Amino acid sequence: MRYRIGKYMRINPQTFFKFCAEHTQLLRAISEHGGEISYAETMQLIRAKLSDVSNLPQNTWRRLCELQILIPAEPGSEFFLMAEPVARLLTYLSNDANPATPEMIRGYVSSLETADKQLTGALAKEDIEGIKLAFDEISQTLRRIYADLNETQQAILAEVARYKTERARVSVRDKYRRILHWMKRYVEPMIDIVRADGPLRATFDETEQLIHRAREESVYYDHPTLVRNLRFLRFLGDHALRVFTQCRREIQPLYESLRRSSSIAEGAAHALEQLRADGLPKWGTENLIGIAVWRFQNVPSDAAIALVLRNVLGHPPEPPPVIELAGEQHDPAALRRLRWLDSLPARVREFLPVPDLLGWLVEQYPDRDTSEMLAGLSELVFHDELHADFIDRQPRAYPATDGEITAVLISLSLA
Repeated sequence: MRYRIGKYMRINPQTFFKFCAEHTQLLRAISEHGGEISYAETMQLIRAKLSDVSNLPQNTWRRLCELQILIPAEPGSEFFLMAEPVARLLTYLSNDANPATPEMIRGYVSSLETADKQLTGALAKEDIEGIKLAFDEISQTLRRIYADLNETQQAILAEVARYKTERARVSVRDKYRRILHWMKRYVEPMIDIVRADGPLRATFDETEQLIHRAREESVYYDHPTLVRNLRFLRFLGDHALRVFTQCRREIQPLYESLRRSSSIAEGAAHALEQLRADGLPKWGTENLIGIAVWRFQNVPSDAAIALVLRNVLGHPPEPPPVIELAGEQHDPAALRRLRWLDSLPARVREFLPVPDLLGWLVEQYPDRDTSEMLAGLSELVFHDELHADFIDRQPRAYPATDGEITAVLISLSLA
């Protein structure tokens, strides 16, 4: 039996989700079947999972097709597939994960590069609509990268947990091959992509420069979107490297342990094969060292040995070293500076908005030198929750303990 579904047919969300709620076990069974499924196999699952005996299996089959939960594998085919959006929804609800391949992430990087080119052209022409479309594409691509990275991490950690808790009798070689597949196919290629000098970071840096350019040079008015994309871009670059570094830290010990166990198992299998082929008299003797044929050369004389013993026995004893366990009485200067920098955002919030940021630093901390003033300025200007504006006026000089700083006026407010 075959049903034709209109290509542009509208599906009522309430009807769709009501049907899914009433047939959860059936949808789960079809999803676990995987791949193509025939009409007969589907009807068998419907009869096995149908809870309402008053509902005919034919009606359930018809609703599966009308709601486009099952779609033909190809035009005119007698086999069907679960629609990809429905399959992904079930995967999300059941907390399963399908890892993204390195090629998929490289495809996202290529999409970002194309969007960057479109944004560059739109900025040059001051095309507001083109800038908006380019930013929409960039935002969508970044969200997809974030979702796929998290799903890949979840799949890798689930594989590690499955290995640690699996009680089935699986050979060491099979476990090693499985862990090796995840290590070589996903973890190591992904780290090459997302590391600091990889293609993902380079594309993110270019996108960040374009966002700054759109914010400062263009007439694009949606500044909250620019700030939101900029923050998410910075977060995603660090998050991607952190995700796969954690995955490698989880899977590397298993990989090394299984590699050693696999090598031992292969060596034992090779030795047993030689035992079976050559018999016990010749088993393993070719790898033994013939002690009787050793020849010593340049043997030390008795006088040399006696001299060494005299030097050892006649060496004057030395007192053991004394280890100072009290430690330093004061915190190191670097630690005090770090604590001061970390306290600046909370301190400046009491004075917001600050019309002259560098002047405020000089007034609040007159004993700080030039390097500390510039470090504090950078900490506040690039803080995620604060917004700094550089006012185009004549630069002025600010005093410091070891000199003075010449800078334009910088105002600070909440982002």
